[in-house]
Amino acid sequence: MEARLIAPSTVELAKLVGLVKAIEPVEVSYGKGWGLLVRGRGFARLVEKEILYSPNFIWPVERPAPVPLTFSNKTEALAYAQRSGLHPRRKAWVIESQQQ
Repeated sequence: MEARLIAPSTVELAKLVGLVKAIEPVEVSYGKGWGLLVRGRGFARLVEKEILYSPNFIWPVERPAPVPLTFSNKTEALAYAQRSGLHPRRKAWVIESQQQ
Protein backbone atom coordinates (compact mmCIF):
# COMPACT_ATOMS: atom_id res chain seq x y z
CA MET A 1 0.00 0.00 0.00
CA GLU A 2 1.25 3.45 -0.84
CA ALA A 3 0.52 6.34 1.48
CA ARG A 4 1.30 10.01 1.29
CA LEU A 5 2.58 12.02 4.26
CA ILE A 6 0.71 14.23 6.71
CA ALA A 7 2.16 16.68 9.23
CA PRO A 8 1.54 15.97 12.95
CA SER A 9 -0.17 19.34 13.40
CA THR A 10 -2.57 18.50 10.58
CA VAL A 11 -3.31 15.15 12.26
CA GLU A 12 -4.24 17.00 15.45
CA LEU A 13 -6.57 19.30 13.52
CA ALA A 14 -8.16 16.35 11.71
CA LYS A 15 -8.70 14.59 15.07
CA LEU A 16 -10.33 17.71 16.47
CA VAL A 17 -12.75 17.92 13.54
CA GLY A 18 -13.48 14.16 13.72
CA LEU A 19 -11.91 13.04 10.45
CA VAL A 20 -9.48 10.50 11.97
CA LYS A 21 -10.79 6.95 12.44
CA ALA A 22 -7.64 5.20 13.67
CA ILE A 23 -3.90 5.65 14.10
CA GLU A 24 -1.86 2.47 13.99
CA PRO A 25 1.80 1.47 13.77
CA VAL A 26 2.73 -0.12 10.43
CA GLU A 27 5.96 -1.50 9.04
CA VAL A 28 7.49 0.79 6.42
CA SER A 29 8.29 -1.19 3.28
CA TYR A 30 11.73 0.17 2.54
CA GLY A 31 13.18 -1.39 5.69
CA LYS A 32 13.57 1.70 7.84
CA GLY A 33 11.39 0.43 10.68
CA TRP A 34 7.90 1.30 11.79
CA GLY A 35 5.76 4.34 11.02
CA LEU A 36 2.40 5.68 12.16
CA LEU A 37 -0.46 5.30 9.68
CA VAL A 38 -3.41 7.67 10.07
CA ARG A 39 -6.64 6.23 8.70
CA GLY A 40 -9.32 8.82 8.20
CA ARG A 41 -12.50 9.46 6.32
CA GLY A 42 -11.30 9.05 2.74
CA PHE A 43 -7.55 9.07 3.36
CA ALA A 44 -4.67 6.98 4.74
CA ARG A 45 -1.39 8.78 5.37
CA LEU A 46 1.89 8.30 7.23
CA VAL A 47 2.90 10.85 9.86
CA GLU A 48 5.67 13.07 8.50
CA LYS A 49 8.91 13.71 10.37
CA GLU A 50 8.96 17.33 11.46
CA ILE A 51 11.90 19.35 10.22
CA LEU A 52 13.47 21.54 12.88
CA TYR A 53 13.91 25.06 11.58
CA SER A 54 16.29 27.23 13.52
CA PRO A 55 18.12 30.46 12.73
CA ASN A 56 21.43 28.76 13.58
CA PHE A 57 21.06 26.00 10.99
CA ILE A 58 22.34 26.52 7.47
CA TRP A 59 19.98 24.84 4.99
CA PRO A 60 20.51 24.36 1.26
CA VAL A 61 18.44 26.49 -1.10
CA GLU A 62 15.71 23.87 -1.59
CA ARG A 63 13.65 22.41 1.25
CA PRO A 64 14.74 18.93 2.39
CA ALA A 65 12.57 16.11 1.03
CA PRO A 66 9.84 15.06 3.46
CA VAL A 67 10.28 11.63 5.06
CA PRO A 68 7.98 9.59 7.30
CA LEU A 69 8.53 9.52 11.03
CA THR A 70 10.09 6.10 11.73
CA PHE A 71 10.85 4.02 14.82
CA SER A 72 12.97 0.92 15.35
CA ASN A 73 10.08 -1.26 16.55
CA LYS A 74 6.31 -1.33 16.93
CA THR A 75 6.37 -0.70 20.68
CA GLU A 76 8.29 2.57 20.28
CA ALA A 77 5.89 3.76 17.57
CA LEU A 78 2.88 3.04 19.78
CA ALA A 79 4.53 4.69 22.81
CA TYR A 80 5.26 7.85 20.77
CA ALA A 81 1.67 7.95 19.52
CA GLN A 82 0.36 7.69 23.08
CA ARG A 83 2.79 10.31 24.44
CA SER A 84 1.99 12.82 21.72
CA GLY A 85 -1.77 12.33 22.03
CA LEU A 86 -2.24 10.69 18.63
CA HIS A 87 -3.36 7.36 20.09
CA PRO A 88 -5.71 6.87 23.05
CA ARG A 89 -4.05 5.98 26.32
CA ARG A 90 -4.82 2.86 28.30
CA LYS A 91 -7.70 3.41 30.67
CA ALA A 92 -7.23 0.32 32.83
CA TRP A 93 -4.22 -1.56 34.09
CA VAL A 94 -4.12 -5.05 35.51
CA ILE A 95 -2.71 -5.19 39.04
CA GLU A 96 -1.67 -8.51 40.51
CA SER A 97 -1.58 -8.71 44.29
CA GLN A 98 1.16 -10.78 45.84
CA GLN A 99 -0.02 -12.21 49.12
CA GLN A 100 2.37 -14.23 51.22
